[in-house]
Amino acid sequence: MTYLVDSDWLISYLNGRADAEAVLGGLYSEGLAISVVTYGEVLEGFIEAAGSMPQSSQFESFVGTMDLLPVDMEVGRRYAAIRYELRRQGQLIADNDLWIAATGLAHDLTLVTRDRHFERVPGLKLYQQVR
Repeated sequence: MTYLVDSDWLISYLNGRADAEAVLGGLYSEGLAISVVTYGEVLEGFIEAAGSMPQSSQFESFVGTMDLLPVDMEVGRRYAAIRYELRRQGQLIADNDLWIAATGLAHDLTLVTRDRHFERVPGLKLYQQVR
């Protein structure tokens, strides 16, 4: 696995956006993963839209082809270090995004995102198409 997919790209893919289909389709053979945090974020969106947890979906099928990465002790250590440094600099980003960044660092993955605030995370590799 080489790439960690952020929720913005995953949602774009699920919405049938051609750019997301092209990018994720092109990266698929190199290995895609998502953080359990991203999984939760996307499921929350489905619950908000439908009013309940979906039983099965294109999302579950697509995610089933990727590695689903948990929060473990190494991810927790990375999270703490990143959060401390960004807070010290007055440059904090949302906690969920810190967990996603920590997952990318812990597994030496390139994060596929459109969100520029990930540029604040030292050492995080980005595959980025900025909004």
